[in-house]
Amino acid sequence: MDMKVEERRATLRLPVQFHTTVSGSAQPDGAGILLDLSSGGCRLESPLLILPGLSLELRIYVPGWEWPIIIDGADVQWVNEETAGLAFVQMRETERQRLDEMIAARLAKKSEDGDEERFEAAPVELQELEKELSKDPRLAISKGLIWFAQDREQFRFRGGSLLSRAFPNCTQEFAAALAESVKAGGDTEADCSLAILQNYPGETSTDAVLKEIVSRFPNDERKIGGVRSNINSTGVVSGDFGLAEAWRGKKELLAKWLTDGRPAVKAFAETHIAELDKMIASERRRVEAEREMRNRSNDETEPGAYRAKPF
Repeated sequence: MDMKVEERRATLRLPVQFHTTVSGSAQPDGAGILLDLSSGGCRLESPLLILPGLSLELRIYVPGWEWPIIIDGADVQWVNEETAGLAFVQMRETERQRLDEMIAARLAKKSEDGDEERFEAAPVELQELEKELSKDPRLAISKGLIWFAQDREQFRFRGGSLLSRAFPNCTQEFAAALAESVKAGGDTEADCSLAILQNYPGETSTDAVLKEIVSRFPNDERKIGGVRSNINSTGVVSGDFGLAEAWRGKKELLAKWLTDGRPAVKAFAETHIAELDKMIASERRRVEAEREMRNRSNDETEPGAYRAKPF
């Protein structure tokens, strides 16, 4: 895979100390210590003679992993004594996925451990990045997990917003990839997916993802609350009863969940349909009360208006 585009993508530099073997330097094969790492490059410390312009092959040994991550082409960008900056320009797809998964997992662990350390975001050309991410939903989600782990609070407005522009209207392919991520992952994948879906109010294609979250985490009130909020979100509505009608449409779509073979999904649908009935009734009462108040106000303030005398 040509990794030149990767150099322009948003990456996070993760401080590490990984043993790495190096091939292709001006000396015989040797070893070094990888000091920081991103999906687009790394910083390497090695006693080998490494010169700017060389292209190296790296084997990165991650603690706890049986096999090293192999970088077929890492171009030397700069050298300062025994430290060199490398840009990944060639990597097999399977190795790229392993690299992204490792970075996402380590960032997620730091976030869950309460580590406040921030990781440097590399400069990006956003339009180019959106274009590249839109070609590969799985790649986009792996990037999203990295951004989510870096800053959960702002992710919806930054990384999540970028993904929603790369996949307008939450395409079926993107929704399927999100559902797969939730099914195969854990808390982080589910929370990240919910944050992404906040950028798709009113989209029905998100149902597959929401059902997967309900099925995986039926007793997690925070996640179930996130699913409810996503379902209840309608986007822009019009007319006095616009919100009530939008919720009625949500109720009709949710009725399809009742045929799902997963008990947790069916139980959620039954409960939330009842909640939507109450919300719709309450909203209609509110609108009707406001109409009545407006009518009374108009009758009382309109000059010269005819008022029937009481008998």
